[in-house]
Amino acid sequence: MCIRDRGTVVPAPGLGTALALAPGPGRTLAAIARDGRSVALFDAADLHRPPVVAATPQLRAIAADGDGFIAVGPTSVVRIAPTGATQVVGLKRPGLAVAVEGTAVFVGTEHGHLLILDSSLAQQTDVGGFVRIDAVAVASRDSQRQIVVLDRAQSLVTTVDPNSRERGAALRAGNGATTLIGDSFGRFLVANPRDGQLLGFYGNPLIMRFRFPVGDGPYGLAYDTRRNLLWVSETAANRVVAFDLSSGEPRERARFAAVRQPNSLVVDAESGAVYALSAVGEGLQRVSR
Repeated sequence: MCIRDRGTVVPAPGLGTALALAPGPGRTLAAIARDGRSVALFDAADLHRPPVVAATPQLRAIAADGDGFIAVGPTSVVRIAPTGATQVVGLKRPGLAVAVEGTAVFVGTEHGHLLILDSSLAQQTDVGGFVRIDAVAVASRDSQRQIVVLDRAQSLVTTVDPNSRERGAALRAGNGATTLIGDSFGRFLVANPRDGQLLGFYGNPLIMRFRFPVGDGPYGLAYDTRRNLLWVSETAANRVVAFDLSSGEPRERARFAAVRQPNSLVVDAESGAVYALSAVGEGLQRVSR
């Protein structure tokens, strides 16, 4: 199904690094500025309302945490409330990636460590031995939490055991993996724009379950847990495509024209709305379904 309506696009000239959606009552959308030194907080239901801007230390990644957000950068981890209030805590290692699951915060660092923080943002665990960690994903499988990290330089996904502080199975994800997310079935999904592929991993030990061709530079990933759809941005075509993974192999279900260079993507599972953020300042887009 082709969605012909391009939806709502609002100007976002200074934004473009990363995007996250907090599914709390306020349904707040957060976008990191391209210089990394502030976060714009939008009303997800009304992008035309001027955003609240929170000044922050330099940031590189952001994730939803309840009705607010956790963001990380070279020196700090920052909790950001929907009102724009911030709590800044120093990091011992420079952060590149962040994921939140329950009360635990997982921080991937540029020097190859996975830091696990508690709800107060105090460090509890430091798992080393990686080259670098560009993305972290957490998913539940058979009531067990599984953690996978991505190293872009090696195009490598690796499982992590936070209890033993040891690395688990490591698998290549083609020649140019860039983004990683987990889904509600315990799968880990990777976009590889260099090879033009979407890859799916599952199990413990981790195995590759599918390698599916997706043209035009697949990059941004977002999973709709209610409709079981994986949304993928195709940055070379300025397009966003939805895939149904219920059969184990991706099947296209919808697509729409997106803002230019839609690197960052999130989906609101409650409404089905998809949000895309241009990496080159063209705008922030909302498409309803």
